[in-house]
Amino acid sequence: MSFLAGAARLTRGALLGATILSGLCAQGAFAQSTPVPPRSGEQASPQETLPDTASAEDIVVTGYRNSLALSTNAKRASTGFTDAIFAEDIGKFPDTNIAESFNRISGVTITRDITGEGTNVAIRGLGSNFTNVTLNGAPIAVASSGATDAQGTDRSVDLSFFPTDLFTKLTVNKSYTADLLEGGAAGNVDLRSARPFDRAKNYLAYNVQGSKQGDADRLGIRGSLIGSWHNDTIGILAGVSGQRSFTDTRGFETIGYTNPALTAAQCGAATGCNSTGGGNWTIPAVVPVGAGGGLVAGTVIDQAFLLAHNPGATIQQIDNALLPRLGRTSDERGTRDRVNAIVSVEWRPSDTLHFYVDSLYGYKHNNLIREDMAWIVRNSAIIPLNETFDKSDCSAGCSVTGGTFANAQFFDEFRPYIETTKLFSVNPGGEWEISDTLKLTAQGNYSRSTFHRESPTVGATTALGVGTTVTYANTDNGPVITPNIDLNNPANFGWNAGSRVNISDERRINKTKGARADLTWGGPKLNLKVGGAFDDVSRLIQGFDNSQAWQNAVCGNNPSVFVPSPNTQPSCVGLNAPGAAPAGYPTYPGYGTGSTAGLSGPVTYGGSLVPNAAFPSYLIPGPAGFVTVDFPKFANATNYQSFHDNEPTVGAANTGASGGYIREVVKSAFATLNGSQELGGNTLRFNAGLRFVDTIQTITGTVSLPDPRNTLAGGASLPDGSRYPNISTSVTTRNEYRNWLPAATFAYDIGAHAVVRVAGSRTMTRPDPSAQLPGVNFGAPSADQATIGNPALKPYLSTNLDLGFEYYTGREGVISVNAFRKSITGFTTTNITTVPFSFLAQYGITYDTLNPTQQIALNSRGGPTQAQVQLTSQTNVPDKLTINGLEFQWVQPLDFLTKHIGVTGFGFNANATIVDQTSKGAAIAYGVAPFTYNITGYYEKHGVMLRVSTTSRRGSQSSGAAQNGIPAAALFNNDYTSYDFSSAFDLDKIFGIKNLPQLTVNVANFTDATLKSYFQFSNDTFTQYKPGRQVLVGLRGTF
Repeated sequence: MSFLAGAARLTRGALLGATILSGLCAQGAFAQSTPVPPRSGEQASPQETLPDTASAEDIVVTGYRNSLALSTNAKRASTGFTDAIFAEDIGKFPDTNIAESFNRISGVTITRDITGEGTNVAIRGLGSNFTNVTLNGAPIAVASSGATDAQGTDRSVDLSFFPTDLFTKLTVNKSYTADLLEGGAAGNVDLRSARPFDRAKNYLAYNVQGSKQGDADRLGIRGSLIGSWHNDTIGILAGVSGQRSFTDTRGFETIGYTNPALTAAQCGAATGCNSTGGGNWTIPAVVPVGAGGGLVAGTVIDQAFLLAHNPGATIQQIDNALLPRLGRTSDERGTRDRVNAIVSVEWRPSDTLHFYVDSLYGYKHNNLIREDMAWIVRNSAIIPLNETFDKSDCSAGCSVTGGTFANAQFFDEFRPYIETTKLFSVNPGGEWEISDTLKLTAQGNYSRSTFHRESPTVGATTALGVGTTVTYANTDNGPVITPNIDLNNPANFGWNAGSRVNISDERRINKTKGARADLTWGGPKLNLKVGGAFDDVSRLIQGFDNSQAWQNAVCGNNPSVFVPSPNTQPSCVGLNAPGAAPAGYPTYPGYGTGSTAGLSGPVTYGGSLVPNAAFPSYLIPGPAGFVTVDFPKFANATNYQSFHDNEPTVGAANTGASGGYIREVVKSAFATLNGSQELGGNTLRFNAGLRFVDTIQTITGTVSLPDPRNTLAGGASLPDGSRYPNISTSVTTRNEYRNWLPAATFAYDIGAHAVVRVAGSRTMTRPDPSAQLPGVNFGAPSADQATIGNPALKPYLSTNLDLGFEYYTGREGVISVNAFRKSITGFTTTNITTVPFSFLAQYGITYDTLNPTQQIALNSRGGPTQAQVQLTSQTNVPDKLTINGLEFQWVQPLDFLTKHIGVTGFGFNANATIVDQTSKGAAIAYGVAPFTYNITGYYEKHGVMLRVSTTSRRGSQSSGAAQNGIPAAALFNNDYTSYDFSSAFDLDKIFGIKNLPQLTVNVANFTDATLKSYFQFSNDTFTQYKPGRQVLVGLRGTF
């Protein structure tokens, strides 16, 4: 027997070695220098063992299979449609955060950052804004902006903020009961943090992992330490989790697609051109000097020219075919740090009395560089040569597949993203079993979350008129943009047309506070539960910007005074001409009067702090194949810190969000009748109730209006240098609405193995807070779109029906099929109206209030008297949106088959969701994947745990139509499928030595899947990112 035991250990050791070697092959010689970690999540994993009818050696089930069994038991015991993940399942996958863990539940999809990391969860076809996330049963509002370039101003919670290590159970309630907090029309997600009485014994658990992400050239580290102690009456648990990861994610972005606005001479007709919309770039009337491509300056560009220089093309194709507006290679690199801590205290003075206090602290800091090298098509004057197209008939639009473009220009946008998010949350509560038939529970909560983003911009451009051309090819792997100049040579860049600098910050404060209590009277067979809740949630967003003053000093010849718009601003061309105002630069004749009364001149100039001739010395060759900025050197030379520290408050923030304040005070009460009754020889479990909700919203935003003092009697304007800036006024609105939300759920046990469930409910989600802020946001550099808030938005109301059947095959095994329908009213759509730019004057937006970049963009479209802009706002639509879906789940250990060949320990966990939405009008839920699935195959026995998991999502429409002024254009997500490998080896069992730790080797996204989306046509790539593989190797254990 000792020989057989030794042979078994040798076999498992060989399997361990092979697995480690396979992990190393994915990422070079990674483990040699990587610290190793502990059992993430084990600290709180339930340790119950479950009987089985298999052979005696399989009677005790632990680890991942035990967590599956606990999840299956929880599913079966619940009355409603509920899925849960327990600690072993949370901790023993290569999940970097809580969102990744939820991704394995049927009907749940996640939103991913460009790094591939999950950020938000969505349930059953509705966006994350419709999912109510609670922490230990209480509301939570993290102030972060979420994924890269996201605004994060809706009601979704950034789950990348939470590590897996500190939580013991994640629950998804897909059907509602009246005692659940309202706010999630799609469902409720609850995060349960660890508590000292979760496990019978005291323990100290540790977890250390080294990580390697994609192309990042440095190793990251993750770790946690959790200690728990308790006696019969009191317990305390404290834990900390930390992570530093390095990212270097590269990809391609377009900021949309567009086509040329042909003149009548180029079109060959006075009307009928640009029939598909767009028209965001202009082909010049004559060839400019230095256009390149062999073109002769002064040659007229008319219809004959276009047809001659694009053989085989038609004017319709040239007119309507799409090019990327800003086709750009992107690179995001830097560090992401996360530190979380929990402290939980429990006191059980008697068997009937239980008190607890759960507290959590979170800190997340991103120090990133977000840099893009863009071919400028938007607002440009490029000249198409030898264009090819994917269609001969472009009457409904088509795509450019290739060609050469003369008179080209590139823009390097360098943006440090320095973001800090903090969260503190505390939840005291208690339970009192007053008698066998009377139970009281109560809980309070308070949380405060802050967010700060500092994101300056340095934008350098190549020169026009130097013969720059672009060869363009639209391939299966996305557009390939090849210039005839070296974009990694600093000498090719300067303060040319379109260059700019920005200096802006955003700060947010989210607070939640509240209390809830309920009283249950009766027993398991029949009981009445009544309760109420009070919640006070507020969100504050503030924007700060000092861009114009900094730009004037950096590249605007550095005037001795700064007078804000609508006074004239100098151009950013890097002029170095100290002294009196050069020709074409503002002299501010009115300085000392009006808004500048009491100040004295004359206005002089000191010369740009970074003259054009010196600008290339602040650029260096970059790691992504194009130049980057030596920002410490640039910041020091331009007094960046001083300008940053003196930023004034502005209406819009640097994430694109509107500034403002929203407070919601919610009072609710409910009653439910619950029980379990024998019916037809089986058990019927039920929960039926009603919730009343009263919501009071106070919404404050900033409205900017022109100062009437700028217009003199007779219509003349104050002289330049004396004009008053816009008057900013805070506008507050108050909304109150009441809702009755009924819910009923029934579960009927059929024999020992089957359950039939049915549920009906009315649920509600309050509107997107950012869409309710009054005022106008007109911050885009292209100056082509304004967004107006709508404080009068009504909540979404959903009528839900669920029907399900489950068959339990033993232990963790279950086969289930669920059908669901959601009928939603109050849905919103984006209302888009095209108006003259002058229309915005009533909101305080005039040509003089625009920054120079916006003025250039407006001039390219005919100037302030001819240019048009899109006015967008959210409005409720009368149409009803109906979402129908099917969910399938099959969890099955395969011992009943494989034991016949002497092998046990294998199994699988699979689920799939099919979703279909219909609407007779404008109501559409974006980002709804029509088909998703998750499949995990596992082996677990004798201390060896191996799992391969795949997650797939079918592509879907992700935006409304009329993108970039093209009525038929919308954005779409491509299909996405990723594969993960995870393994764990209990070294004590493998080598027969007590107290050895567990070794983990995990590879996430081992097939190197690409995140991709497209614009209108599937061959027009909108975004494409390559997050890369992530390898994690570590040790975890418990004392």
